[in-house]
Amino acid sequence: MSKLVVINIGEGNFEQGFPVTLLIGEEGKIFYKDYQDRLPPAPKLPNFYRQWQQRYYGLEPLRRVLKPAPNQITNFSIDDCKQAAKDLENCVKEWFEQRSFLNLQSHVLDEVGKIESARVIFQTQDEILRKLPWHLWDLFERRRNAEFSLSARFAPQTPQLKRPVKTLAILGGNEGIDTTEDEKILKNLPGAKVTLLKQPKPEELNNELWDRPWDILFFAGHSCSQEGGKKGVIQLNDTDSLSLSQLRYALEKAIENGLKLAIFNSCDGLGLANELVQLQIPQVIVMREPVPDRVAQKFLRYFLEYFSTGEAFYIAVQKARKKLQGMESEFPRASWLPVICQNPAEKSPIWPRPAITIPPRIFRWLLRNKKVAFAGGAIATAILVVAITHLPVKIPNQIKPSEPDIAGHISLGEKLLLKQNTNPDKDNGIQAFSNDKFDDAIKYFINSLRKNKNDPETLIYLNNAIAEQRATTRTGEKLVIAASVPISSEENVANETLRGVAQLQIELNCGFAEISRAIDTQTSPNCQRGINGKLLQVKIADDEDQPNVAEKVAKAFVNDSNVLGVIGHYSSGTTRQAGSVYGKNELVAISSTSTAVDLTDFNDYVFRTTPSDKIAAKNLFNYMHRELGSSANVAVAYHQNNIYSESLKNEFQKLLPSKQFVFECNLSTKSLSAGECVNQAQQKQAKALLLVPDTKNDLDKVLVVINNNNGDLKLLGGDAMYNRRTLMDSGKAAANKLVVAVPWHNPDSEFARKADTFWGAVNWRTATAYDAAEALVEGLRRINGSPDRQRLRQVLSSRDFSANGATGKVEFERGDRKPSTDIGVLVQVQPNPKPNPQIPYRFALLE
Repeated sequence: MSKLVVINIGEGNFEQGFPVTLLIGEEGKIFYKDYQDRLPPAPKLPNFYRQWQQRYYGLEPLRRVLKPAPNQITNFSIDDCKQAAKDLENCVKEWFEQRSFLNLQSHVLDEVGKIESARVIFQTQDEILRKLPWHLWDLFERRRNAEFSLSARFAPQTPQLKRPVKTLAILGGNEGIDTTEDEKILKNLPGAKVTLLKQPKPEELNNELWDRPWDILFFAGHSCSQEGGKKGVIQLNDTDSLSLSQLRYALEKAIENGLKLAIFNSCDGLGLANELVQLQIPQVIVMREPVPDRVAQKFLRYFLEYFSTGEAFYIAVQKARKKLQGMESEFPRASWLPVICQNPAEKSPIWPRPAITIPPRIFRWLLRNKKVAFAGGAIATAILVVAITHLPVKIPNQIKPSEPDIAGHISLGEKLLLKQNTNPDKDNGIQAFSNDKFDDAIKYFINSLRKNKNDPETLIYLNNAIAEQRATTRTGEKLVIAASVPISSEENVANETLRGVAQLQIELNCGFAEISRAIDTQTSPNCQRGINGKLLQVKIADDEDQPNVAEKVAKAFVNDSNVLGVIGHYSSGTTRQAGSVYGKNELVAISSTSTAVDLTDFNDYVFRTTPSDKIAAKNLFNYMHRELGSSANVAVAYHQNNIYSESLKNEFQKLLPSKQFVFECNLSTKSLSAGECVNQAQQKQAKALLLVPDTKNDLDKVLVVINNNNGDLKLLGGDAMYNRRTLMDSGKAAANKLVVAVPWHNPDSEFARKADTFWGAVNWRTATAYDAAEALVEGLRRINGSPDRQRLRQVLSSRDFSANGATGKVEFERGDRKPSTDIGVLVQVQPNPKPNPQIPYRFALLE
């Protein structure tokens, strides 16, 4: 279910700050979280905004302004405007990085999942706050399906849109502008009945609003805000201008008759929005500043395209707004202009789609006439597929819908899974692969790698295409394994893991030198290696690090008889859930990242290449003992009932002389205060704080905890803390204070040097994923004859099995990695000795 987040900013000013209240709840339900804080002063921000505004107003062509401001300067260059915008952006971002914003962000990230949709509504009467580019807040980078809006008044919910969507479109005074493009866009709006009023008289507009019900009110033309953004005026024609207060009774009647959305594709619309929300209209879209003609028209086109094809209302606005960035070389910060003002109690509107109904008597007749059904099977299937795909279909009640297919999460090369890492050549390669044109796919994937070598998905798809091309031409055979990674929830982790798998696949199938030569020369590689001449294919899956999704992925792998073994999954909880499927169906899975103690005890088919949390706990405890002494008090921040978090906490606790922590901060508590977590630990006289977030939801909270630590507490972390975000968001506070236990860290090893030619620096997740892939390959290599799943498990479980991995010799004992001096080390956050403004801190081996 999507979330509703309301941020109420009370009376204050930029000199002294603002009180702020955060409310979080599920859509359509009461708020369950209430948090209060105070936004810090930002005395320079209003001046930066006015400087940008002045230069922006001086640009041409800003054609939708009702009338120019007195003494307006019109000779600013685009470069002047861009620099002023950059100065404002830097000031705003610096403000957003203050502790109170980080605390607010932590609470929101705790409640809103990474791929969960959310409306974030700001309530404020301050004119500058209403105009700020809130989308620059890092919160919206972390939660891509969240979009900000300004608040209207709370009001009862209204019914959803129905077909036809009755739209009243007002094309106002057009001096110096062109509204014909707006007219064309609206006339082509699917599922809508559009009534156009071109330069109407006030009485004509008044009558239309009174006499007929409307779903959407649209205006294009000249407008402006007055009285500090409290009032709005529109120009109906060349002689008549109206304030919305002059249309009050007509608008109230329209809202009473079902008006749900107003779109003012015109200048400086916050005054218009303010008056409309006072009337309790559910949703309003306006431009916060004067808007160039072309920008307004592009936004309208983009928004209606997304909204009318099924996107949620606020996501459609978000995508349309972001797409305006392509115009910013000509119109600086065009993407800052559109904003939603909405009733917080109102659900996001959905564009209605047509429905077709299969009458029950026809449905029964089709079932009875089997010959007709079989004869027309192909045609009927095609028609039904198209109908079900594109239209909501009403089928008699006795037919139950099937569960959603997991196929969209799995790819051998025919789908793009890592959506943040693409280019036209990669897209073309995927299309060619899906059409079985493997020669073309190979060429496109090589071209893509020439542009971006650091893309493990493309490299795996290239290897897979080569193997498929050989198999289809009967010039070679293939063996298939799978890798399940958390793409949707932790794309960085997914990339790190897939790099290790891809590196092993390169070395096995083609060799580093041959792949590098092919990429450099843009020619097909000569790949003749593999396992006894059989090239290795890797099927990739996105399990979202969600146990229920991982279980479905596991079932799909089990049902694919070609898959001989699996690398995965990421977190211990996900591995355990999927592992039960592998065990029951006798398919080997090797996790390269799961560390919970006793993870493999329940299942003979689950292995891992990481040491268990016993090793991490022992290393962290020994370090603390050396630094603080044996009697030091320790507190812990962990996620209650999470398998990994509880595992490391319990193993560390066993080593404490008192067998207990002086304070336990439960990260799963919804009302958690990061500052209180630190304060309570210090009040209990703790000298160290063990940080054990789960792998998905807690890292943001823990980073706020780190930022609240004034250096008094020694910070100890589990491997989930080994994350780029730790360095980026908390590097300064963590430097020389945070020590993290990880399986491996050796940037000078042969594996790391070889990997550097493709990926740059690699970390422990890449190394242990390589180990998992190497173990599967070595196991398959040792099988005489055609490999199968059962014999692979027997080989991996045998006492004499070993494989030469990136981290050293890989051997298993009841599924666990055998202890070795090569695995299990400590790293510390330290300033980066190489000047790097993007990554000023690093994880360095603690000797």
